[in-house]
Amino acid sequence: MSKHLTKITQFLHKLFISPFKMSKEENVLKRPGFVDAICSKPPKISRISAEGLSRVKKKMYAVLMMYSGWGYYGMQRSPTHPTIEGELSQALISCGYLENMTGEAFRKIWFQRASKTDKSVSAIGQVCSMLLPDSDDVMQNLNAALPEHIRILDIIRATQSFSANNACSHRIYDYLFPTFALAPHDLAGGDSAHWSFRVSAETLTHANAVLHRFKGTHNFYNFTSGRLATDSSCYRYIISIECMPPFLYADSQYAVIRVVGQSFMLHQIRKMIGLMFAVVRGNTTDDVFDHVFGIERIDVPKAPGLGLMLNQVVYSRYNEKFGHDGIHRPIDWTKYEDQMDAFKLEHIYDHIHKTEIEERSMLGWLDSLNLHSYTFRAPSCPIVDRSNLLPETAASPLLIAVDGTASEQTSSTESNHTITESTQVVVPS
Repeated sequence: MSKHLTKITQFLHKLFISPFKMSKEENVLKRPGFVDAICSKPPKISRISAEGLSRVKKKMYAVLMMYSGWGYYGMQRSPTHPTIEGELSQALISCGYLENMTGEAFRKIWFQRASKTDKSVSAIGQVCSMLLPDSDDVMQNLNAALPEHIRILDIIRATQSFSANNACSHRIYDYLFPTFALAPHDLAGGDSAHWSFRVSAETLTHANAVLHRFKGTHNFYNFTSGRLATDSSCYRYIISIECMPPFLYADSQYAVIRVVGQSFMLHQIRKMIGLMFAVVRGNTTDDVFDHVFGIERIDVPKAPGLGLMLNQVVYSRYNEKFGHDGIHRPIDWTKYEDQMDAFKLEHIYDHIHKTEIEERSMLGWLDSLNLHSYTFRAPSCPIVDRSNLLPETAASPLLIAVDGTASEQTSSTESNHTITESTQVVVPS
């Protein structure tokens, strides 16, 4: 009798227990997550050592970082090109915080980035979220494994469902440029005249008046590529956009355009700034805004990408809800300003200035502004320069509009932004 009971017990053990045994060398998902890694709450992950003696608990963290983007293909993963995310991934692997470079490994640590910066774009305030060991030496280990031009500023404990991308309230981008980009288009004297140019308060006021036209919600179809004019995703909300007071860097005058928005499309910021330069320099007039937010394709110039950088990502709603709950710290960049400014001057501003002198990035691009028509054009047809048309033809955009119809959408925004004097702020070189 006992012999039969033993066999029955063994059978039941094999049937119900054995299939659920897990390898001690594998990562064990306590709760399954979706394949596309989109879920309201990430799975808890435990790492079990080969000996089965230790288990490293992982919690959700916000990783605050800054980097110089030169020579990299943006903040993304690529198997064939060097990227900032690739460098971060290698550091995570070397520290034992990431298994490998596969998508499954990234899903296990619930990796998210706040902003996918483009090729060669730097960042002073980027955030990534991921599951990391609950240890005090994580930041030190990562910085030791990363190159000097990629730095971790802090690692902040976040809520378990925190996503660096979804929780972001808005993003702030800066565009550093030499102020001769605001000089009249017929400025004579060559390179030396441009580098010695000093912008006036009147010109800065004009520049901000033009930039003010971008504020609010508009259809930015003409400021991106690869989207249909009727695509609702072309509508974006610009919270603020302003040209800051100029300053001297290495005896040259520069200024920064700061753009604040919820999110941005490919090329959007560069085209907004490019059109502003064209209007202020006299290559076109403010009348271009009567059509540029419409659904017909307009020829809009794209400013060089050299000066574009992510200033910071902001988490206003998250901080308000969780930042002072006694458990979590707010994601606030104020305490890191000195580190960020030093990094910006050494790794970003210096590179932009040297590259501008050596490669004439802005000077060469300014010469091309006269080649743009700033009028309607078919996406698959050459750009039409209306200045070469007969007077009666040039007066009617209907003759060259896509589908034979010129769609108008007039911006109702008017700027009352004025600058009383051109403040010179000297930045250490």
